[in-house]
Amino acid sequence: MGIKNVAVIGAGTMGAGIAQVCAQAGWQTNLYDAFPEGLERGMNTIDAFWDKGIARGKTTAEQKAEWAANLHAISDLRLAVKDVDLVIEAVPEIMEIKARIFHVLSIETKEDCILATNTSSLSISDIAQASGRPDKVIGMHFFNPVPIMELLELVKHDLCSNETIEFAQKAGAEMGKTTI
Repeated sequence: MGIKNVAVIGAGTMGAGIAQVCAQAGWQTNLYDAFPEGLERGMNTIDAFWDKGIARGKTTAEQKAEWAANLHAISDLRLAVKDVDLVIEAVPEIMEIKARIFHVLSIETKEDCILATNTSSLSISDIAQASGRPDKVIGMHFFNPVPIMELLELVKHDLCSNETIEFAQKAGAEMGKTTI
């Protein structure tokens, strides 16, 4: 149940923050966005956050270099999710978009990959059904700004397996989050 490789889908405010904490956790992190300018903006946001930490004396240039080596901007969804252990989706709160993404994830990820959504308002159960493997789907609701807020809300649904819940709890702990 180890985590080595993750993908974050959506490079907006939440996705960029999630990708940042994943890279800082030591995981190889693929950040994907459907729009090249969104992906570039997300990567720039992360870089600026790290630079602020260095300027404030909270982190070092060496830490930034280590974290940056873990972070990869990828513009092809299928490549972004190939061989990852965990996918965290953070796209706009539109069910049709999320359902389409989770359908693709069910095809393009390895069978034991855990699929998470950052949704705060849509039905996790409906998203899970779109994946074709609802036992591997969980809500991982991060709070903004992700790198600073310590809380991570895990949201299960009726078909979510105990293994998926345990995996999400472990992932949260490795990211330095307190899971509820």
